[in-house]
Amino acid sequence: MRLESNFVQKQQQTQSMKLMMTQQLSQSIAMLQFNMEDLTAFLEDKALENPLIEVIPGVDTAPDYTITTTRKKDNLAGADDSDWLEQIADTTMTLSDALKEQMQFLDMTSQQKLALLFLIESLDKNGYLQTELDVVASALLISEGDVLEMLETLQGFEPAGVGARDAKECILLQIQRHERAPDKAYELIRDYFEDFANKRWKKIADGLGIEMVDIQAISDFIITLNPKPGAEFESERVQYVVPDLVLQRDGDELRVKVAKQFLPRMKFQEGYFKMMQATQEKDVAAFLKEKAGEFDWLKKGLEQRESTIGRVGEAIVRHQREFFLHEGKHLQPLTLKEIAEEIDVHESTVSRAVNGKYMETVQGVYELKYFFSSSLTKKASEESDAGDVSSQSIKKLIQQFVNEENKLKPLSDQKIVEMLDDQSIQVSRRAIAKYRGELNIPSSSKRKRFV
Repeated sequence: MRLESNFVQKQQQTQSMKLMMTQQLSQSIAMLQFNMEDLTAFLEDKALENPLIEVIPGVDTAPDYTITTTRKKDNLAGADDSDWLEQIADTTMTLSDALKEQMQFLDMTSQQKLALLFLIESLDKNGYLQTELDVVASALLISEGDVLEMLETLQGFEPAGVGARDAKECILLQIQRHERAPDKAYELIRDYFEDFANKRWKKIADGLGIEMVDIQAISDFIITLNPKPGAEFESERVQYVVPDLVLQRDGDELRVKVAKQFLPRMKFQEGYFKMMQATQEKDVAAFLKEKAGEFDWLKKGLEQRESTIGRVGEAIVRHQREFFLHEGKHLQPLTLKEIAEEIDVHESTVSRAVNGKYMETVQGVYELKYFFSSSLTKKASEESDAGDVSSQSIKKLIQQFVNEENKLKPLSDQKIVEMLDDQSIQVSRRAIAKYRGELNIPSSSKRKRFV
């Protein structure tokens, strides 16, 4: 019986150790995947459970490192996306706040105010009404006519187009209030919205009795309008990031350093440990052993995370050396598998190491996964050696071709294939269509201008 008891005890200890190792491995993987913010939060949670851990956050550098994002307006007429680019201004005022402020200047009954407030709170982030009028009427015990009256009041507020129920109504509201709207613009959108969006311009010209040049003028006007009037009140324009790695350059020498000053650190609570140890109680000793062990493996996990990200960063710089040394150079094709084989880790480890991690360079701050792309075969020719061209580079060329094209005769996908072939780059027409879609470039028929 004693032997059986010992066997059961050893088996339980083995299972307990395996469980602990599994948990530690799982959390080590999580630590590698965490960005700086999540890592700090993870360690602080551990500190709440473990009195031997003190977390010292890294230096707060958010104001120094930013990635500015550019939002795009929806392109109703299929024009170049560049025509619709805009920077959304920083603001602490929400759309709801702005509309409620405008309410103050109106003479309304309490019931009208209630209905107007209900409508304002029913708008989505783009300023569109997401609730049917009969639902509002039923909820407030008033007639649909009264709700419609308040909706028309709301649609008279700034920004123009707010309170619309769809994109068509939004544009119509803006045309109505625009002093320089071209003749027939309202009728065109009202009666031929889908045809206009799909550039069936001959049908529109015949229906309205106008020339192509008139439709082009209306199109040029329409793309100056905002199909998402509420979006300008979105306050988050700038994304703050803290670099995990810093690339230093000395002539042609490149060095990658882990940005340790930004990393959270752990400190062992030695005083607490000794005080509790002095009690000499068996349960306390077991507790301290467990928590001290947790501190040790967390510290090792941090060191391993730092080492892995550093090695991945060094390997990336080796592969993309020309990109960092010479401005304007394209990225070389690079896969997670190549880096994994080079530093002798699993591909999934590299994936976790690059996701949400950033490198500060002379050219700016980049997410590590930016440096990875698929490759396309480049033909051998007299002018260039055979090799690979990254999909990133192909996209840049496509964008360049489209930017420089004759808008009266925009480039077809097949023509772009031929232009790339002239540069000894082989790409299928299907691939061009795919990359064009990823670049938000409309088809040639939708890019065509008539004047």
